[in-house]
Amino acid sequence: MKKPLSKAIKTFYGLGDFGFGLMTQVELYFFVFFLTNVAKLSLPVVALIGSVTSIVDALLSPFYGAIISGTKPMRWGRNRSWMLIAPPLVVLPYVFQFMKVGSEITTAIVISLGFIISHIFWNIPWVANVSLIPVLANNPDEASFLSSRRATYTALSGILFSFAIKPLPEYIAKVTGNDMIGYAILAGLTAAIMAICYWTVFKITDGYEATGKEAQQAKGGATVNIGGMIRSLTQNPPLIILLLSDFFRYMVNFVMTAAAAYYFTYVAQNAAQFTLYLFIGSLAQLVGAYLAAPMAKALSTRTASIVSLFGLAAFAIVGKFFSMNVFMFFIFIIGVRVFLGILTSVMVSLYADTSVYARWKTGENATPFVMGLMTVSLKSAVISRGTVIPLVLGLVGFVADADPATASVALKQAVIDVVLFIPGIFALISGLILMLGYKLTREKVVQLQEEINAREAQASA
Repeated sequence: MKKPLSKAIKTFYGLGDFGFGLMTQVELYFFVFFLTNVAKLSLPVVALIGSVTSIVDALLSPFYGAIISGTKPMRWGRNRSWMLIAPPLVVLPYVFQFMKVGSEITTAIVISLGFIISHIFWNIPWVANVSLIPVLANNPDEASFLSSRRATYTALSGILFSFAIKPLPEYIAKVTGNDMIGYAILAGLTAAIMAICYWTVFKITDGYEATGKEAQQAKGGATVNIGGMIRSLTQNPPLIILLLSDFFRYMVNFVMTAAAAYYFTYVAQNAAQFTLYLFIGSLAQLVGAYLAAPMAKALSTRTASIVSLFGLAAFAIVGKFFSMNVFMFFIFIIGVRVFLGILTSVMVSLYADTSVYARWKTGENATPFVMGLMTVSLKSAVISRGTVIPLVLGLVGFVADADPATASVALKQAVIDVVLFIPGIFALISGLILMLGYKLTREKVVQLQEEINAREAQASA
């Protein structure tokens, strides 16, 4: 019998996601804007940076869970060890992701290397953290609770970011007289906070995961070879469908968040409202995270995911036609962010279900590998942020140095498209894929888990 969840875990488990959320929002909201409007790189170079970094990041994404599943557990446990040693290695390369060094080509190389290296060192502990859910949870209800706790802390990070973190680059720029240094400092600061938060989770989960030789000797603690990992994917139709659907779901988030700064620069033409947008959007996402658990319990995780994707699509697509009015834009974006909050919580549970299917199908416990495949969809979708936005803006003659007051109606409509309409189409596609292709129901998962338990009890006997 596993240890019951401690009060500290019930309260602070999502703290790692809080720090991770603070750090990644710097990239989500500012990276493309930094490249075009601060570093003032040409649109082709911006597209090249976005494509190269995103493709390399996506190609590396299957290996994060494979590293955890395929290597011997270190002295602090299979998952917890990575949460201790990897986070501090993010800080320096993340700073270089927001720096202009020499010529445009040199800058592109430095930024790209900073991006790739920092992402390697932040993805492994992210996968380790989410893989702790089945380690800590005693039953499906506890697993759903921990997943919801992650989503709640992620939303809280957005609230803090909106009113305390987001204004820092402008403040630092005024103090130093340098527009660029503020972004580099903000990147380093939030990466350091992320490391501290992961270390806190590492501490409060002490004693919940087998360590050192205990982990290697424990049942399910043996390493999984490459063949076992491949079988966990190729013999897992629900996982393949989920990865495809989740790719489009992540495209919604990345394109919309990266484009938000453009809306308040060229459509609203009021930079101060960007802070309000971040705050209100994060509150809406917090509401969604709160609603996720009862919604999933009432409808099932699969149905809650499908309903939320279609709801998000409806708000985003209809919102396109009203968003020249800033007040109406806020109304529709609140609906979008509520559904995003729900999805942030419930989609993790779908991956947990596919890990049960994989264990039932193959007889091997490759949970970290399966959970880590979430990053495949996530990293593949990052490509959209670096290509979709420059492409759409380039088609209407976007020029970074132009006065926002002179923005044409075509440019404003293009910005609204990348903030709402295009993400809405992506959400619609994601919902259709999940509805038509994902057939793993809650009842089936319970049945598979019972069969796994019986099989392992018989083997032990």
